[in-house]
Amino acid sequence: MTKPSAGPDMATALVVMLGGALGTGCRYALSMLPSQSGPLHPGTLLANLIACAGYALLTAFLAGLPKSRHARRRQLTNKGLGMGLCGGLSTMSTLSLELVQGLSGGHIQATLAYLLVSFVGGLMVSWAMAALGARLAARIQASAR
Repeated sequence: MTKPSAGPDMATALVVMLGGALGTGCRYALSMLPSQSGPLHPGTLLANLIACAGYALLTAFLAGLPKSRHARRRQLTNKGLGMGLCGGLSTMSTLSLELVQGLSGGHIQATLAYLLVSFVGGLMVSWAMAALGARLAARIQASAR
């Protein structure tokens, strides 16, 4: 059995690009959600929260599975869905721009609330989904015995 190489390869690059294209497409679709005239942009918030939840679930789940002969499949899944899909879906640059626009527009309290909801919400969904991912992996391990 050969170990996956530590360096980049064509298959890894391909799954990251495909996942990134899908994640970016989903982010664009979410950006079409109607937004009120304040600094809160529901599409950006939802995209970032979904990406946090998905990446935390995936990472905890894969880390909790037993090490097996499927290391390459696990690596490609992690890179394609984690780095690619969740990375393409999340958007720190758009969030930063929206925060700057909100502050520049004089919406100080609403912008700070948006910042707080974005980061605290991201941490909360990440924590919850990481716990779920670990439980799912433990359940799979228990059923395999």
